[in-house]
Amino acid sequence: MPLIETLFSVTSGLNVKILLVEDNEDIREGLTDLLESEGYSVVGSGSAEEGLEQLRTGSFQLVITDYMLPGENGGWMLEQAGREQRLRDTPAVMITAHPRVKPPEGVRLVHKPLDIDDFLQLVDDFLHTTPRAAVSA
Repeated sequence: MPLIETLFSVTSGLNVKILLVEDNEDIREGLTDLLESEGYSVVGSGSAEEGLEQLRTGSFQLVITDYMLPGENGGWMLEQAGREQRLRDTPAVMITAHPRVKPPEGVRLVHKPLDIDDFLQLVDDFLHTTPRAAVSA
């Protein structure tokens, strides 16, 4: 493999898998396209229950979830995953438009509307730093 391809594959996030839980299909597709354009692999889910099932069966380096979802909310999903030890060294980000949402311990809260550059920097920071403490129940 040529040096430039080797450098690109190391720095672009090609081996990083992100779980994205968002019920709005347009937003989910837009964020998926954005993250994939940065070289990340993205698995999308439309509900907290689907997201929790993905966490039970897959391995992810980052979880990004909306707070307001049909059925249970994103905070519930992260708390449940924490109780089940599904997020041991996996950082999690919860996105919301609601000003009074309190995220589970260890979860970064980001308010809508998202600034794309800040969002990508946040993702990069989470994926290139020391693992955070697991989400606790």
